[in-house]
Amino acid sequence: MVDTGFRLGIDFGTSNTVAVLRWPDGRTKPLLFDGSPLLPSAVYVNADGTILTGRDAVHSARLQPHRFEPYPKRRIEEGTVWLGERDVPVGELVATVLRRVAAEAERVAGAKPSQVMMTHPATWPPQRRQTLSQAAIAAGLPEPLLSSEPVAAASYFVGTVGTHVPVGGIAVVYDFGAGTFDASVVRRNAGGGFDVLASEGLPDAGGLDVDATVVAYLGRNFAGREGDRWHRLTNPESEADRRAAWQLWEDARLAKEMLSRAATTYVHVPLFDESVPIGREQLEQLARPILDRTVTATQIAVTAAALGDRPVSAVFLVGGSSRIPLAATLLHRAMGLAPTAIEQPELVVAEGALHLAPPTGRAPVSGAAAGASSPLSGPNSGSISGPPISGVPGLEPSGDVAAAPVSGSPVSGQPVSPAFSMPSNTPHLPPLLQTSSMQVVPPQPTSPPIAPPQPTSPPPPQLPAGFPQQRPPAQPAVPAVPAQPAAYAQPRPPVAPPQPVTGPPASPAPAWQAPASTQPVSAQPMSAQPMSAQPMSVQPMSGQPVSGGYGPPGVQPPRKRNSGLIAAAGVGGLALLLVIGGIVWVATRGHDGEGGGGGNPSNQAMPAVSPACGHKIGYLGMSSGDNADDGVMMRNSVKMAIDDFNATHSNCHVDFKEFDTTGTDEGSKKKAQNAVDDPEVIGVVGPVYDNEILAAGPILNRANLPMIAPFAPGVKLAEQGWATFHRIIGSDEDQARAGARYLKNTLKAKKTAIVYDDSDFGRVGRQQVSNELGSATGQTVQIRETDTDFTSAVKQIADSNADAVYFAGQSDDGIAFVKALRTAKPDLPVVGSDNLFTQGFVSKTEGKAEGVIVTCPCVPSKEAGGDFASKYQGVFGTPASYYGPEAYDAASVFLAGFLAGKGTRDEMVGFMSTYNAKGVATGRQIKFDGSGNLSAPDPLIWAYKVQGKYMVKDSVIQP
Repeated sequence: MVDTGFRLGIDFGTSNTVAVLRWPDGRTKPLLFDGSPLLPSAVYVNADGTILTGRDAVHSARLQPHRFEPYPKRRIEEGTVWLGERDVPVGELVATVLRRVAAEAERVAGAKPSQVMMTHPATWPPQRRQTLSQAAIAAGLPEPLLSSEPVAAASYFVGTVGTHVPVGGIAVVYDFGAGTFDASVVRRNAGGGFDVLASEGLPDAGGLDVDATVVAYLGRNFAGREGDRWHRLTNPESEADRRAAWQLWEDARLAKEMLSRAATTYVHVPLFDESVPIGREQLEQLARPILDRTVTATQIAVTAAALGDRPVSAVFLVGGSSRIPLAATLLHRAMGLAPTAIEQPELVVAEGALHLAPPTGRAPVSGAAAGASSPLSGPNSGSISGPPISGVPGLEPSGDVAAAPVSGSPVSGQPVSPAFSMPSNTPHLPPLLQTSSMQVVPPQPTSPPIAPPQPTSPPPPQLPAGFPQQRPPAQPAVPAVPAQPAAYAQPRPPVAPPQPVTGPPASPAPAWQAPASTQPVSAQPMSAQPMSAQPMSVQPMSGQPVSGGYGPPGVQPPRKRNSGLIAAAGVGGLALLLVIGGIVWVATRGHDGEGGGGGNPSNQAMPAVSPACGHKIGYLGMSSGDNADDGVMMRNSVKMAIDDFNATHSNCHVDFKEFDTTGTDEGSKKKAQNAVDDPEVIGVVGPVYDNEILAAGPILNRANLPMIAPFAPGVKLAEQGWATFHRIIGSDEDQARAGARYLKNTLKAKKTAIVYDDSDFGRVGRQQVSNELGSATGQTVQIRETDTDFTSAVKQIADSNADAVYFAGQSDDGIAFVKALRTAKPDLPVVGSDNLFTQGFVSKTEGKAEGVIVTCPCVPSKEAGGDFASKYQGVFGTPASYYGPEAYDAASVFLAGFLAGKGTRDEMVGFMSTYNAKGVATGRQIKFDGSGNLSAPDPLIWAYKVQGKYMVKDSVIQP
């Protein structure tokens, strides 16, 4: 699909659907349906098979309610729904509503939206999410990126309203909609996004239930008066009575909404032709039992989140019914914290979906040659090499609402498809990084709540048949997501896919061990070529028959010193295996530390062994859920390494198996056990997040199943005592030391101030930078998690006459700190770790981060060896991003073990303890120490620079 630059956020609700369109220039507008941003989610099937949506459906239902479904969202697991004279697939009902949204979006924009974000309840299982996604595709929309409603809502309040929730901070989302209520507890993670810790829902508590109490209140005054007129309103049979009943419920709803702004109003009662006054206090008395239940559900969710002594930073009001002033009052009393409200709470989720960034949303990277202008030259130095590339999520600048909403026209009925198509799964699209604006309106003060009245009359009446207030049975609850360990509450997973960077790819000579025959032959020259997934042709050498090949592709074997073995000339840069009666492999190791693992320090030929074939390599990490894109790049790269291997080793097949953790603790434990239970899984690449590793690590270690994490720099992970833990990148300590070297050697800083937060990460950064800089260390300034004003920190730095700053903190604090620093000291260089490698840091610093240097243990995909980036693009149709080369290399370690004959977990763990080779796709030296870290004094770390709205690759930081 051609990228038009338009983005669409959709909140498919129980009663109403809301859609917000974002223009390429950053403007956002809610779509209007029949003059309202609320599109009733109801559908009506005509006798001719066409389906009406929205108000057209509600209007038609008054005559033939048996053709009407008011709440398709509640039927999403039922397969089909009987409407009129036929079964209609639920997916088609949902798709029809979304088709109306798609048509209106295209009409307003003049083009199809290139990317769609859709939200769902936090407790929805994968089956419901898949149905929602497939319905969007059937409606003609691009495959949507799905996000939970509380995550979208919290992202809106933090990103647009500006509510401060620190990294690790807790927020409560109180979502009181028309049909249902949901309370969710979310936690801010290190990437700026949110993780859902717990959710509690009430399927029978919503604005419609409050409307029913108003109608019941009127019934106590009119029931029994003047014949059967009240009975005609509550049990309409004629068309005239249905119209009157509809008008009664509509006036009750309007009165409820008006009383959130006024003290009194009236409700007109049709057939009696009377208007009954009702005041806010009366409404609060009627609604109090329902609101008390919502507050109790909120408290249950907070308890289920197991927060311990961690305070709640904010309470967000979401959903139209949250306008009832008593809701804010009761929440304030229960939580001890005033809720945050906005003028149009119905729009929060849809617009928050556009604003949503994944927990690890990283800044896009534009191509720039290494050694670009130094940040010492000031914030306006340098330029972006190449224009912005439209269509890549997150590259558009944030913007405010610049115009009034655009009105829309209704869409005529759509024919029902013969069968709802459920296309096969496709890779998730990268997430949007959006912002928008809404006016913040504090909760209005109310009088103390009035005790609920004692029942003196029959309960509220059942709603008339055919009305959208009719409730089908509630769906079963889904268990809440448990809290993650507090010590690792802010995992720092991989980055979102960037644009490829320019410049020739680096082609380091990987030190894969050359295979050998059992008889010495003369050495042959070799050459390196780009990787290829195609089977290679094999030339015989020294009269020996040759068959098969050694992978992964794109690997150049090293020339060995003092050895009588052959270094085979590779076709397409591949090291070849000599085969005598089958594929054989001899693991050797040179005195110089190069070559594959195998532990042969004498560098003498060892007895030949047969490869261990037919086993599996697993990917253990998230590849679905709110932030699925964080793991998709790594999963794909692992699969590509295995596919490359299989393409050149037809006689030694290795299988790939995916274990999707969804990024949660429980998911990690469950999938780790699944991997352990499959005896053919000999190694896993992953997990990705710190919390995933802490959850899965003990299970993998007990089973001696080795893991290689392609991203997880936390220092504590290597201190768990697990023999199976390995990571293929440098740690936070390595990054801090590299940052210090950049300050000392590249920026020539003479006196560096260190700013660090009060976390383990901050303290590690301060210590390592201070050790590396020695006497060049200047003022050290500690900031707290709750700090929002960094004036004092900036003053200390300015007074110390520092000529550079190292920042060891989280992205949110970095945004506020850099803005304050650049206001006072605009030319002072700043260096930080990959915690600042986020889209939020680049965009929300409003240009003041220009020239900031950020370190990362990630190799730009274009700089990875073997033409990794272009190959990934060709295979998966999307640009390669960070930690893909690292994941490819991790899989390659296991593949080398199989070729060395290591077919059990114990053997593979032993093999990895002596492995020593260049990375296939990265060029870094891969050798593990006893704790699983890379055994190198200074692992490969890159420097990136902020230029405009991009991160630009700067250079490799030299040891």
